[in-house]
Amino acid sequence: MPQTNRPMGLFHTEADLQLARENREREPIRSALARLETPAADPLVEAQLSALRGQLFAELEAGYLAAAALNESDVMIAGSQELDSIKRALGWLSVAAMLRGHPAWEASWRDQIAAGLDRFAETGDKLREFWLGALTMAAGILLESDEAIERGAAVYRRAVDQQIHPEGYLKGVADIADAPQRYEAQVSGSYALVLLAEMAGSVGLDLWTYDSRAVSVFTAVTYTHFYYFFPEKWRWEAGLTRERTAAIMRSEGAFMELVNRRRPPRGIEQFLAEQRPLFCAWGGGLTTLTHGLAPEKKRRWRLW
Repeated sequence: MPQTNRPMGLFHTEADLQLARENREREPIRSALARLETPAADPLVEAQLSALRGQLFAELEAGYLAAAALNESDVMIAGSQELDSIKRALGWLSVAAMLRGHPAWEASWRDQIAAGLDRFAETGDKLREFWLGALTMAAGILLESDEAIERGAAVYRRAVDQQIHPEGYLKGVADIADAPQRYEAQVSGSYALVLLAEMAGSVGLDLWTYDSRAVSVFTAVTYTHFYYFFPEKWRWEAGLTRERTAAIMRSEGAFMELVNRRRPPRGIEQFLAEQRPLFCAWGGGLTTLTHGLAPEKKRRWRLW
């Protein structure tokens, strides 16, 4: 019997893809499939979609296209310490993960990943630390390095223990006085932590249930989700609007499909109706396709 739950990427399994195949005429899968076929100018976006298309439809050529784009990129973006570089490096590792088992896979990619990870240094920036933790775990999964995986997990646990306030805001990320774009930072930080939890599950490490005095990643997500609908109540900066929260989530809201699978916050149906299909090239990919439907729960047989 095929192992339908084997990982097919950093964030999805064969079972996720099979569920999408079986429901291709049903929403939200139908809309996600249309997004899958939309051309993109960004090489990372195009590579993400090609790699996923190759997996979903067993199209070897799509995989070769993704591999060619990966070869033309610098996977770890040498010489740059910027947050965006870390995010895009994670996106390229996600592409590489989807090419495991494809004829285009190159052993040299492992060496590039191992060497590239050492280029990124800690800076004390908490948001950057979350994303670097996600990148470290992704590299650990591809390199089969327990040490790197645990380093990424340690970032997650430290965030839950120290950075997530019981109200839900990310300390040192959202609550920086007189700093712009604090809602963007809250969304992005929540995103990185959700990705860490999802990746950890693919290697048998349960971070989703990790908490500290009832504070967990869901505390941060619930806070983030609430202010999507009520931006006028956001106290960390003036002038946050509904238009802006919607735009921010279009950019980095793909993680909400992963959350919806685990513990959907109240009102998420409206959020999904506004935002689907959700896609982000540097984290999760086309999550409406891979996570937009939940597997049916197994029924427990009873005699009465």
